[in-house]
Amino acid sequence: MKIENLYHAKKQEFNNITYSIDMIRLKCYISYSKFSEIEFRFATCWKKYVKKNFSSSQIKNFFYNYVIELEEGISFWFGFLHNSEKRQASIDKKYGGINNDTYNFTIEFNPNKLYYSDNDIIYYLLSVSSDWYIVSYDIAIDLKVNILDLIWDMSGKHLEKIDNRGFDNKTVYIGTGNGRVKIYNKKIESNLEITGNLTRIEISRVADEFEVRKMKIWKYDNFFPCIYLNNYVYSLSDYKNKTLLAVLYAIQNGFPLRNLTRDYRAKIKNMLEGGYKIKFDNDCVTKALSQIIYSYFYYTNIKWW
Repeated sequence: MKIENLYHAKKQEFNNITYSIDMIRLKCYISYSKFSEIEFRFATCWKKYVKKNFSSSQIKNFFYNYVIELEEGISFWFGFLHNSEKRQASIDKKYGGINNDTYNFTIEFNPNKLYYSDNDIIYYLLSVSSDWYIVSYDIAIDLKVNILDLIWDMSGKHLEKIDNRGFDNKTVYIGTGNGRVKIYNKKIESNLEITGNLTRIEISRVADEFEVRKMKIWKYDNFFPCIYLNNYVYSLSDYKNKTLLAVLYAIQNGFPLRNLTRDYRAKIKNMLEGGYKIKFDNDCVTKALSQIIYSYFYYTNIKWW
């Protein structure tokens, strides 16, 4: 894959760091009759795009599920009627005997692979409602450094898992749920035809069902992992404390920062804070997600608040 094919959606760049949205989950509420219209389309004119169609009774899942594949390697999912929702059996005669209660309709896709202007399917699905909400999203941050040249601090996180497949082909998982972080060698993962290195940091965030119509007032909350560049230059004063120097050497060669005592962890972080802590940009994330939302919903019936 060529680097220009890595970002299909709009990206932001600042201080040689690239920000994009790698996954987004949106929801709205529609009626059974509206969903029947959607199903009819995928049973007829869009049948060839249905890779998988299944139902689930598990309480954490949606009852109706569709996996749509637009072309090889480019797919997305949508679901209707979450199993935690109470079904309403009432029929309103005023509306011709149709059940007009609405239920959760959710769509999840990767904007870096899927863009609404390239197909009518996404445009149609996003047009079924004028009241959409952002459920969650993944921020992709790309650094032109090798993953071996990074030191990460997982203070406050209870999980760290490393999938090491040799040398710089590894993936690091930090934390769970809202705010979980994944760090991996993007050059290897995507088989990129580039010189140099590319490491991706993914941050998964929950948006608490933020209203799409209010996107112009949305701001990213400045949540980023604490990551340092592993290129510390020793000064003469560092050699006065040989124990601390040995500890820093161990950290630079892969010893986990979390395994240090609180005192030594603070000292090492203090040494790295100056010019080695990577400073991520809050505004870049705000712009990246905002531009994605505006791009996808520009031609829908959304009225911006």
